[in-house]
Amino acid sequence: MNGKQQEDVLLLQGRTLVPLRAFDDPAQLSYSYDANSKTVNITNKVNNVSIRLVSGAQEAIMNGKKVKLDAQVTFKNGRTFVPLRFLSENLGGSVRYDKVGNKVVVRTPTEQERFKTLMSGDLTEARKIAIRLPVIYGKDALQPQGEGFSIKYTFPKGETLRYYEQYKGLVNYVEINADGLAEVKWQGDESQSGIEHREKGNKPAELGEAVYFMDSVMSDYTYYGTIDKLGKETELGQFDRSKENNKGKVIVPINEEKRIDARKD
Repeated sequence: MNGKQQEDVLLLQGRTLVPLRAFDDPAQLSYSYDANSKTVNITNKVNNVSIRLVSGAQEAIMNGKKVKLDAQVTFKNGRTFVPLRFLSENLGGSVRYDKVGNKVVVRTPTEQERFKTLMSGDLTEARKIAIRLPVIYGKDALQPQGEGFSIKYTFPKGETLRYYEQYKGLVNYVEINADGLAEVKWQGDESQSGIEHREKGNKPAELGEAVYFMDSVMSDYTYYGTIDKLGKETELGQFDRSKENNKGKVIVPINEEKRIDARKD
């Protein structure tokens, strides 16, 4: 759900139920709970939809009308579990069933909007989303061993859906799949004195021309620039993030760079 794996799910009547609170979207959805009647009230602030769920019921009340559910609402350990189909059909967002991968990919309404930007929208805005995605690591992932006070992101020129992240001497190569999930495909240490080189996964081909963004955590500065095919870096600019208009800013536009990896639906 929104890129994070959910272990707390239920199977009931052959249906998958997920905790309602995991479908969190403050911008569009609000929830209230009445412990005495075991009733949850949901409001979709954008679509002006009001929904009432009662524990044990296999129907919901939506804008005063009854709506049949394909599995009953279940309260367990203080949490409300609802069918996935209900989420996709009545609360917006997206639910995709992946039989091959044996998984269900769920996005809230706001996250679905971000997903569209990530996959096919403005290059700078898509990169901002890309570096904030929850990252999925493989089994026995390498952990940083060096010291470091900056995070460096390197993207191929014109691309968003793959990048290097470099932190404390460890480099992660991340690819974003068709579901918008960020997966680490390769890890490796930089060459550092006193640290044995480690590597995991299949190292990707060289990126070619690229751009970089350096988040200097200690100084609260961002540095950015280009990298040519031979690996030579050219700094294009820097800015102070302590200034009000720069707070939280890491990714910025690079002149004359156009997106080349946008994916169509």
